[in-house]
Formats: sequence, C-alpha cells, structure tokens
Amino acid sequence: METPKEKDEKYEKVVVSLNQTICDNLKALLEERHLSKRNFCKQLAKEKTSVTRTYFGRILKDPKYISPAFLLSCCDFFGISLENLVSTSFNAKEYVYNSTKEHADYLNIEALLKKYEDTKDNTEIFSEKQSECAAEVTPHYNNLCFPPNDVTLVTDPKNTLFAGYIQDYYCYYYPTDSSENKEPENILKGVLKLAADGNYCKAILTINTNTVNDNGNINYKKYSGYAAISPTVNSLNCIMYSNSLCEFCFLMFRYFKLNFGKQDCRIAEVLSSSSATEDRRPTTLRMLLTRDPIKDSDLKIVAPALSLNYSTIAINRDNLIKIGGISDIYKRIVESLINSTPPIPVYLWKEDDIFNLAFEYLKKKEEALEFIMLLRADSYAYRYNKVGKKADDAVRNILLSKGYFKKRYK
Repeated sequence: METPKEKDEKYEKVVVSLNQTICDNLKALLEERHLSKRNFCKQLAKEKTSVTRTYFGRILKDPKYISPAFLLSCCDFFGISLENLVSTSFNAKEYVYNSTKEHADYLNIEALLKKYEDTKDNTEIFSEKQSECAAEVTPHYNNLCFPPNDVTLVTDPKNTLFAGYIQDYYCYYYPTDSSENKEPENILKGVLKLAADGNYCKAILTINTNTVNDNGNINYKKYSGYAAISPTVNSLNCIMYSNSLCEFCFLMFRYFKLNFGKQDCRIAEVLSSSSATEDRRPTTLRMLLTRDPIKDSDLKIVAPALSLNYSTIAINRDNLIKIGGISDIYKRIVESLINSTPPIPVYLWKEDDIFNLAFEYLKKKEEALEFIMLLRADSYAYRYNKVGKKADDAVRNILLSKGYFKKRYK
C-alpha cells in the first residue's frame, strides 16, 4: 500500500508531466506563429492578460506550476481548446490562425448572452392580486448575470424604477496604475451607456486609456453586460465583462426613484483589476458618473471626491498652510481649525522603510512583518469604503452651482 508521501510524489510527477506537455505545445505554437517569447507576452498583455517574459520563461524551463488564468488566456489567444492544448498528439499547424470551431465558441461570453437573449423567456403569470405589487412577468435570466426567478430584482428596462436612469453617463476616475497617479489631474474618462435591450437593461462601459497602439489609434477598454436595480438595498448594479481583456468589471451606485427628468450624477464604487501591465490585482475605486460632460477646470475641483475618503481628514502641516495661502478667508479658516481643535501629531512612513529598519534589528523577515502588523493594528485604517449621501450631494451641489444639469431631458 502506498504511503502518503509516495502518493504525493506520484501526483507531482503527473502534474509535471502534464505541464511539460502544455509547455511543449506552447513552444510549437510560438514556432508556427513565428512569435518570440517577448512578442508573445507583449501581445497577450494587450489582448488577454499580463504576463512577464521572465515568468513565461520560467514556466517553459521548469513547468512545475502554470496558473489557470494564464492557461485559459493562452487557449483564447491561440484559438485552441484546453483539451487539445494538453494533448500529447497535438499538431500546432492546425492553429496557425484563430479560425477553428473551438475558438469560435471558446470563452465567448457575449455569444452566450446573445443566445439567451434570443431564447424565448420562460415566464410565470401572476394572479391579479400579486401583479398589483409585483412585476408582470418573471424572466428567466442566464445564471451568469442574475439569479433566476427573482421577482425582487428589477432587470426589465420598461419597469418604472429604471425611468431617469436609461441614458449615457460620462465617467471619470483615477488610474489604477500607481505610475500614472503621480499627477492629481491625471483622470481617465469614458462613457457608461445604459440602454434597453429587449427585457434587459444593457450596460456598456468604454474607457479612453490615454494610450495609443502601433497605428496611432487610441486604446479603448470596453466592457459589456447588464444592469439591475435592487429596491431592497436601493442600489443600481452593473455586471460587465471584456472579452479582449478577459476581465470582469462590477459597478454599483446609490439609487432612488426619480419622478421626472434624468439622474444628474452619482459616485459609483467599482471593483475591477488594476491596469498595471506586469501584475494585475483586484482593485476598488470610485468613479464619477454624470449626464453632462465636466470641464477639466471644474473636474479638478470635484476630483478629491474620487479618492477613497472617510470621515477623518488627515493632512500634513505644509499642505494645510498651502491651502491657507489661497485667500485671506481660507487662511482664517485654517487658523481657526488649528486654534479651536488642536491637531493630533501623526507620523507617516513608507512600509518598505519600516520593514528595512525592523529587519536590521529582528533579522527575520517574518518577525519584521509581524512588527508591521502591530503598527497597522493601531494606525488609521478603515476596513471598508462606502459612498455616503454626503459624497454624492457635495459633488452634485458644486456642479449645480457651476451651471451643470440645467437642461431638462425628456
């Protein structure tokens, strides 16, 4: 009878053997496509997901571990099914072009959604008594998007709750790449389109990345999906996906019933992936949505609301004095703040600086990290970030004072 150690060793051999087959097949695909490892990684980062040439080279040299995300991105990039990529009888010549049946169906979420749209909705007719307080029909939605047969969730754009929200929104948010966030005025812009699409409210988000491709054309990120209103928690939610990026984007903002006109503006919470090319990470950010385009000069004024703010305002003395120097009345406000409520001294350090110093004393990485955790336990940090009514109202009132949203929309 095999011991646990022997079973583990046997399993590891199977994994290495399987991964070696995958690596051999990837090498054959690169050879048939006349792609170097550098060019392959560069194209994959643009079209699917980011992977460094170092990481790819390490996989090919020592195929002990291949991440599922990288594996699926390779399948979609080369137009090949996972079953064929792990085959020992693989023929790379069959995949010189992405024209196989497998590629036509593989990871094509938009095609799956279209299939469900074209399928006749399964409906359930409510009694007259029920229909007075519920939707007329309960559509059968794709499980990928919404829970099926949920009469509470509002997804039909003809529902009165969607009135005033079906429109185009101008979008503004800070870049998620730290190298692009050095300048406070560097704000990315885009358009979120909410439109009726049969029994669904379609959501399409298009972002100008402020970069261009080799042909000089602007690189746009585009996500498509659907929107739904949750009356129980008063929120409008968008679930979107990008085929080209192999990436989801979730957007949510505060909802209330509008009797007339269109929604002026909202600050949304967004969950997506960071835009850094080397190492993508789950990222939360704030996005300003408005029905009028905002001038850059006015955008600069309301942009601080896009930071992940909380009720405590921490600012160093130099920046506070700088604000006081803008005008005499600002100076009086700053002086009153300092005199009326004595500020609490706060120390600011980079985590790397703390780690390096702690490591000199403690000599062990784990103990240095534990010291950092003790500091974080007593430092200013919030466990969540929410967009409160004050944040929405502050931005809206400032923009209204500058003449936005005066035009009435039918």
